Amino acid sequence: MVSGIVAGRIGLCSKVLLITSMLWLIAERPVLGQSSDGSPTTPPGAAGGKGAPGSASTNPSGATLPAIAPPTTPAGNQNQPLGVNPLTGLTSVSALDYHPLTGKERWKLYWKQNYWSVGAYFGPFFTTLVLDQATNSPSQWGGGFAGFGRRLGSRTVTAIVQGSFQAAIAPVLHEDVRYISSGQKGFKRRALHAVAFSFVTYSDQGHTTLNFANLTSYYAATAISTAWVPIRSNKAKYTLTNGTEQVALSVPVNLLQEFWPEIRHKVLRRP
Repeated sequence: MVSGIVAGRIGLCSKVLLITSMLWLIAERPVLGQSSDGSPTTPPGAAGGKGAPGSASTNPSGATLPAIAPPTTPAGNQNQPLGVNPLTGLTSVSALDYHPLTGKERWKLYWKQNYWSVGAYFGPFFTTLVLDQATNSPSQWGGGFAGFGRRLGSRTVTAIVQGSFQAAIAPVLHEDVRYISSGQKGFKRRALHAVAFSFVTYSDQGHTTLNFANLTSYYAATAISTAWVPIRSNKAKYTLTNGTEQVALSVPVNLLQEFWPEIRHKVLRRP
């Protein structure tokens, strides 16, 4: 019976991923900040452009003036947007304009992603409805509103534990807890980027690194949830199976996050 439930969940996850991919096969459009061939454009006044800071210039006499370094912005004064997606519960930052999070921003983002946003509760609600209630898992909790309430409460608490574990470990490892959007053009490249960034993230230096804090947090939260979730198999097997399921679900979630600008514009008719 356990294997049947696992197979059913894997099937549902595959359908979600397939529907998401098919939906956005028709959603390609140029990304702001790129030319028609997919290369980043250089706005007036940017580095390398005419009269740009950091480039050499020539005075009327023909002598070359020394380059002037562009001013730097202190990390704490970047005022980065920390909006949480109402469907995915994630916050994005573009790889084209990446700035690491400050300690204050990390703390603010932790509260928003886990407590003070619609996205903090939509994810547990959706997974409870599609995965748990649809498969009556765990069966000991029964059906109807009572069973749904128990499953929703369990998913919500588990999500908070997962987010708390990630938020505690990520600063120590210098890992970003946001989704790093590709900033590229074309569905295939962006989709592959979203899949890859289900397993990797950026370090504080803007380098790609294994998203250790996020990946391990799924298994840690699942292991803790065995304290209240009735299971038929042993706890180690349950933790491995359900933790891996959560990692797999992060793929369609990241695809949704990557193409969120198109969803807002073409589906929700919002800028």
